[in-house]
Amino acid sequence: QNNICKMASPELQSKVNQLTSKIQGDVSKVIDEIERYKLRPMGREMYACIVACYDKAGKSGRQDQIDRCTQQCQIPYQKAGAVTQQEIGNFQNRLNRAMMQCNDDAQGMITPDMQHDARKMQKVEDSLLRCIEGVITKSRDGLGPMKSRIESQLS
Repeated sequence: QNNICKMASPELQSKVNQLTSKIQGDVSKVIDEIERYKLRPMGREMYACIVACYDKAGKSGRQDQIDRCTQQCQIPYQKAGAVTQQEIGNFQNRLNRAMMQCNDDAQGMITPDMQHDARKMQKVEDSLLRCIEGVITKSRDGLGPMKSRIESQLS
């Protein structure tokens, strides 16, 4: 996002920053919901399972048995965290690639004579902004399916 056309006007930078802040807020909201309603209950189950390992071992159980038991308790929660991170990483990579494509397309429109022609540069910036707005809209539309994919793997 900070790479958007090096010659971009402050107005364009401001609009792009607003758009990226909005999508980042939307992503944070989805992550927060997953954390609250899926990961926290799984974390609680993990700790309850670990406590049960110690209860089952009592004072006579061997430490290696407790270790194996507690490691087994942690697997579902660790997998859930990995799935969540993977999906979010993929989403952010797709968003970044699409934003870079918008930037590349805008860079490709510029000719040497345009650099000092404010009207022509404004057309390039308008095109860039339209592209970025489209990318953000498409990315926002992808948040629901991403959340569903994560939740289906955490069930």
